[in-house]
Amino acid sequence: MTVGQALSAVGLIRPARRRGFCPACRLWDLGSNDRAGRAEISAPAVVALAFLALAAIAWALTIWRSGNDGMDMGMGSLGSFAAGWTVMMAAMMLPTALPLVFEFARRSEGRRLWRAATGVLAVTYLSIWLAFGLACYAALRMFPIPEADQGVVGGVALALAGLYGLTPRKASSEARCRELCSLHGPLPFSVVRSGMVAGARYGFSCVGCSAGLMVAMAIIGMSNLGWMVILAAVVLVYKLAPAPSVRRTWLLSGALVAMAVTYLLVA
Repeated sequence: MTVGQALSAVGLIRPARRRGFCPACRLWDLGSNDRAGRAEISAPAVVALAFLALAAIAWALTIWRSGNDGMDMGMGSLGSFAAGWTVMMAAMMLPTALPLVFEFARRSEGRRLWRAATGVLAVTYLSIWLAFGLACYAALRMFPIPEADQGVVGGVALALAGLYGLTPRKASSEARCRELCSLHGPLPFSVVRSGMVAGARYGFSCVGCSAGLMVAMAIIGMSNLGWMVILAAVVLVYKLAPAPSVRRTWLLSGALVAMAVTYLLVA
């Protein structure tokens, strides 16, 4: 099977149409000089690429803001925190939702408002994470962590995130995330409502999968770019890697505990 055939099989490219949606997307040649042998990037793939570009912009904004004062969690105004947290979630979590975004766009393509419905899915998903972040903000406001103890508390939070990875709740949430990305069967309801329901279901499953890491991120602080990148990589492994074996689950949890020890030593 050629690369073009593989991409076509998963729906990333398709045979070019005379009046395709995007003439500039006709970048592929399946090995023939006639029109039937030419292909274009599919509309769902373009939508997924747009969300990937949005995540890249969010990373750029996060990097730019990371050196600013007042970025630590539990500090600053509620509005400043909410904006920073939303940008950080777009950077860290949107890439993990790309399989769902692509599959939803592929299944809803051609229905009225399908592009808007895909946007509703992403907004709903990020709203779930914003609500989680606001809960962390409220908790840190009510129970502020003294600066002298932040390193210890952050290390303990990382270690607990590693231990959380061994729990049945974590395993079931991770499996649920993979199941939801498959979107078995036709989309129910109106396509916009389907996007909202799919985004909410995936968001809640994602919180169950990555809550321990995000609590640790909340305590360590949004201004700590290095740990943000590390935890984003761990989330990607959790969400996009094949279903883990028992051995790999223990190894990943052990790696998080080792990271906790490292954080305690350098904080």
